[in-house]
Amino acid sequence: MKSTLDIVIPSFNGRYLLEKHLPEVFKNSDFLNKVIIVDNGSTDDTVAWLEKNYPQVVIVRNSRNLGFTKPVNQGVAVSKSDYLVLLNNDVHPEKDYLKNILPFFDDDQVFAVSFNENGSSWPLVKWDGKIQFTMGDDKSVPYYSAWASGGSAIFKRSLWDKLGGLNEIYAPFYWEDIDIGYRAWKMGYKIIWDNQSLVYHEHESTAKKINPQYLSLIKQRNELLFNWINITDPDLRRSHRKFLLTQVIKYPGYLKVVLVALMRFLTHNHKMKFVRTDKEVLSLVNRKV
Repeated sequence: MKSTLDIVIPSFNGRYLLEKHLPEVFKNSDFLNKVIIVDNGSTDDTVAWLEKNYPQVVIVRNSRNLGFTKPVNQGVAVSKSDYLVLLNNDVHPEKDYLKNILPFFDDDQVFAVSFNENGSSWPLVKWDGKIQFTMGDDKSVPYYSAWASGGSAIFKRSLWDKLGGLNEIYAPFYWEDIDIGYRAWKMGYKIIWDNQSLVYHEHESTAKKINPQYLSLIKQRNELLFNWINITDPDLRRSHRKFLLTQVIKYPGYLKVVLVALMRFLTHNHKMKFVRTDKEVLSLVNRKV
């Protein structure tokens, strides 16, 4: 690693989580330049608490809860370091979590490295009418990963900028980290999941505070948007159309998801130049490093 890193943490009414995890963030993060916390209009005195107890933290303030996608871009915008660590407010790194990371970035094509999070793993990806994934079983060695977790990973800033950051079509949250990771692969870069870079996730998600029906709609909408934006292989597109038809026939309510996604899709620009095909990407991930 040639320079320092900045850590970006979006937070909404998460003071109690920051109280638990922020001390560990500072204690265990080598090469740290600054911690940037994007506060989404919290009403639990998060900002006042930070100003009193962590005056060195850079605070980006939103008047309301903007979710995850836009706040991460806001945090990155005030960062100047060559590397970015994205952490959820309910995550903290363990000691020496960066020690094994550094050599990976000697390869100029490595865009990001995802940390080894308790209760999670690298995504085992397959195609079945759409991108589908489960957690990989083997956590004994590093793997090439289809994306890096938006809640616990390190990214090379120069490639982040080249890729345009998180695509805000996915706002307020979900699939934006999958999107930028998959785009990175299709543009010729690599992502690694490292088994030795340990982080602890308390799994007290801010999403639990949001209407579950709304969350479900956004997840399904963004899943479709991801496939429509990134999948360009003609055979895969044909199988995706078959998947959509089957879903709507089997579950008529799914038509609402398709229409909501279509309305969103038509209002955004999707011109991107890829150098790898989808089949090439799918052949490169899920492998040991």
